[in-house]
Amino acid sequence: MTYRFLKGLIWCLLLPSIGWAQFLLPDTLTPVMNRPPRWVVKFAPLALFDPDNTIQFGAERLFSTRHTVQAEFGYGWKAVNMYPSRRRDYENFEVWRGRAEWRRYAGRYYRFRRPHYANAPIGRYFAIETFFKQITALETTAVGRECVDGTCAYFEQGTFPIYRTVWGIHAKFGRQYVLTLPGDNRFLLDFYVGFGFRSLTPYRFNSTNEDVIRSPGFLFWSNQQGGLRPSATLGIKLGYVL
Repeated sequence: MTYRFLKGLIWCLLLPSIGWAQFLLPDTLTPVMNRPPRWVVKFAPLALFDPDNTIQFGAERLFSTRHTVQAEFGYGWKAVNMYPSRRRDYENFEVWRGRAEWRRYAGRYYRFRRPHYANAPIGRYFAIETFFKQITALETTAVGRECVDGTCAYFEQGTFPIYRTVWGIHAKFGRQYVLTLPGDNRFLLDFYVGFGFRSLTPYRFNSTNEDVIRSPGFLFWSNQQGGLRPSATLGIKLGYVL
């Protein structure tokens, strides 16, 4: 009697899980590629609309069904900047941007209210990202000279080479979708949001490494002090699986 009771109890516990497993739908790129995916090349369209905009590409490398690493590089210059104030204020303008991250995919997600199995690079993920940005420019401005505690003896008008760097780290949550196009499902959409910290340096002169201090007559009256501060990131990327 005890044996029959235990057998029935086991079947009662197993049946829902078996039914749930049958209800989970596969969602993978293997049927199209006839092999597991290895790389995803990506383009970041929102980087074009940043005030310090860049043309930015990246690549994601798959190491297992859950873990991947991703690297990006972007470069921008004055001619591609969309903001008139930036083009007007700087004689020359260049931006370098880089990102590197590790990802862990969840392995399951919901689509049309139905759960799917999903292997990387598809589904929800958690990521740790580090990033770097450097801005170099030739700026026509008034520069404080012989400054002590923010008070300058006089201001010199001219065009000066300056630079600024930013370092940071984010914890990101995102999801990567398959964009279903006729005859091919290798196109992906990557959406993410993240929070963390970034460290900024003030704008500095290339030659002396001194901080730039602008006069009150200009739009940005500030020495734009650096330091550690909270940071957030939000974006999308378009990818293609190789």
